[in-house]
Amino acid sequence: MGTPELSRDDLKLTELSYVKINALILLMILPLSMIGYQFAVSNEEMFFVYEWSLVVLVLISFILAGTTSIIYNSSNTWLSYAILSFDLQFAVFGLFMGPYTSYELFFVYYLCAAIALIIFIITLNKVKVFRYVIVIFIIVTVLLTSYMLLLQSLWGMNWM
Repeated sequence: MGTPELSRDDLKLTELSYVKINALILLMILPLSMIGYQFAVSNEEMFFVYEWSLVVLVLISFILAGTTSIIYNSSNTWLSYAILSFDLQFAVFGLFMGPYTSYELFFVYYLCAAIALIIFIITLNKVKVFRYVIVIFIIVTVLLTSYMLLLQSLWGMNWM
């Protein structure tokens, strides 16, 4: 008995495979943030490694979700749209990590978060697979927005 051979069609990735890969890439933010915390606490001159690694990770996720949404045309494309909107929201949130934060960027974040929430809700209605990813995105969006509201209130300016 020989081993079965895999054909070229067996090795092709489907749209949901790309979504899984993209979800795993986004999951890599957690251990990367732990490393970034260690850099910030004990080795501050190496913190730029964390910042640029995070930029590369979000950029890879954004490019992968963008190409997946362009290549495939199905109802699952909304998963890629949700990942794209989360990446955009997270990138705007990342602007508050550095010294270039200005008060006007709070409202840019709120706009991106509102657009992302609308896309997440549409995705929940249209897609039947990987709904837990969208729920996680919604929870993270609520947590990040709560943090931004706290940060804005500590800024010392009015809410409007």
